[in-house]
Amino acid sequence: MKNTVKDLAAFKNQIFFHGLVAALIFEAGSLLFLGFDAGFAYGLALGTAVSVVNFNILAHTSRRLLNGGRAWMGFAGYLVRLAVYGFAFYMALRVSHAAAIGTALGFLTLKLAIYYIYGFKTPRLAKKSPANRKLSPLPYQKPRRKGLMKDIFGSPYDDEESGDGADGESKEE
Repeated sequence: MKNTVKDLAAFKNQIFFHGLVAALIFEAGSLLFLGFDAGFAYGLALGTAVSVVNFNILAHTSRRLLNGGRAWMGFAGYLVRLAVYGFAFYMALRVSHAAAIGTALGFLTLKLAIYYIYGFKTPRLAKKSPANRKLSPLPYQKPRRKGLMKDIFGSPYDDEESGDGADGESKEE
């Protein structure tokens, strides 16, 4: 049990770190376009903090459900997370529109971190990419009805069966 708790903590810490990096990237981008806006920085910090809290609520309710909890707990956890998102966005909107935009971007930081870690960075997913696969040649299976497939697609093996050569003449001549 201790090993799974350590694994979960390491998993969450990695996501939180990359989420913080995403928030810093958003802030650096806002410095280029908006200059320093305290409302945007407040909203970004609020959105990132709410995202972390909601991720912990999600982990807690998921763990409880997997350990034999009742189904309503998952729905209740969803409603709590939705209420937290809504309250945070409402409070940011009361500060300024820039704070609301920063909050919305803060909500995305952990999601972007998860997409980065498990979508772009993981080498096992790159191995599953169709670009890295080699197709194994499938053996040719002759059609069951001789004339139908030849009429539709033609077949390189029909010449051997019918005795015709490449120019359509019989081989026996």
